[in-house]
Amino acid sequence: MVRTLERLVLMGLLAAVFLAPWMFGAVEHWAIHALTALLLVLLALWGVKMVLERAVRVHLTPMHGVLVGALMVAAIQLSGTPSPAARDERAQVSEAMDVLNGRELDASPNTRRSHDPSGTRQAMWRLLMLIGYFGLAAELLRGARRRAGAFVVLMILGFLLALVGLLQKFAGNGRLLWIREVEAAGLAFGPFVNRNHAAGFLELLFPLPVAMILGHGVTRERWGVCGLLALVMGTALALTGSRGGMLVLVAELLLLPLLWWAINATARPSLRFGVLLVAIVSAGIALGVLWIGAEPITSRWSAIEGVTNTRHDPLNRPMIWRTTWEMIRDHPWWGVGLGAYSIAYTRYDRSAGLWRVEQAHNDYLQLVAELGVWGLLLLLGMVAALARAARRALRPAAMHPAARFERALALGVTVALLGIGIHSAFDFALQVTANALLFLVLIALLENSGAHTLEREVIGEKSL
Repeated sequence: MVRTLERLVLMGLLAAVFLAPWMFGAVEHWAIHALTALLLVLLALWGVKMVLERAVRVHLTPMHGVLVGALMVAAIQLSGTPSPAARDERAQVSEAMDVLNGRELDASPNTRRSHDPSGTRQAMWRLLMLIGYFGLAAELLRGARRRAGAFVVLMILGFLLALVGLLQKFAGNGRLLWIREVEAAGLAFGPFVNRNHAAGFLELLFPLPVAMILGHGVTRERWGVCGLLALVMGTALALTGSRGGMLVLVAELLLLPLLWWAINATARPSLRFGVLLVAIVSAGIALGVLWIGAEPITSRWSAIEGVTNTRHDPLNRPMIWRTTWEMIRDHPWWGVGLGAYSIAYTRYDRSAGLWRVEQAHNDYLQLVAELGVWGLLLLLGMVAALARAARRALRPAAMHPAARFERALALGVTVALLGIGIHSAFDFALQVTANALLFLVLIALLENSGAHTLEREVIGEKSL
């Protein structure tokens, strides 16, 4: 009964990861509600399992601390924000006029910690949901067979998403997934309204099949399947038209052989095989792009959609980044509130209100702007946690088939996390729920990869 419940919860977890991108990235309220409802069902089943086992086992990782820390900071921001009912109507009107006239508010930033309490609550809800899924992933992906099964599911997902995106290039009708009308159909790719979000999702999956070949994680009979997966996902990633996606694609192709060569310090493998593999995959992607049509790539590098690329344009990224720095300077300790960036930005907006800026197009700057110095500390903690997990998973091990698969999986996940880290410096793909969920599941895979070779568990286990 316990094993059956574990399998059901694992299937539900993988179903959430699989379905989230097809819910148009799970950025709308109805999609977040659906994922939350599924999570509650899975937690209930997990609770029944613990009752049957008469034990509560929690495998804590540093990433748990980072996520819970962000939730706690947001709770403090919310508790430090006066509710509208606590202020009289005249004070609210006076404050609104100050905002419209560009004047500083009387209340100091440390007493008005969230500039958008409603947005902070929604962000906390979404973050709490992601913490729940990450906790289940960290518990359920501890077995090697389960990690192999998760790898297969992720490869099927990446292949289908890439295939649907490519088919839309051939037979698109101007609608998202052929059923939903969108304002800018040219910006969509697959189920994502924004091609940059689709590129971020594919960046997290593309390195995995290449790493399986490079690290001999699968038998040679399956190299062809992994190669096909890499070619389809790589071609789709290039044809999203995302300039950041193209940059990350090149970076991941370079990082894969270099990182694999660097981590094998005792027995240096020849770089020739890695370079040859990358050359073949790159050539295949280039042929695929030329066959389908390279116009989405060339047009994106020759012009910026919707705005002119001038130094005085209030919507270009450098201008938004400079404005975000001003926001950080004015609110260094507690930030403007988790999920409150778009509201707080209106006080710094230089576009006369003609355009709405909802993201900083730099996840690192936006995190610090929203959470202040605590966001910077949490960011450093996350980098340290991921570096620790990667170093442990990529350490030399006995080269039996299971160990080769574990190291190859860890290599692919590490490069995928590095790739999305590069993309996050000039975009906001991880603010999409589907991408964030996949990101956390990959971290859970990395935390658990190679654990079977340890003499004792590194991740603390507590039983009650």
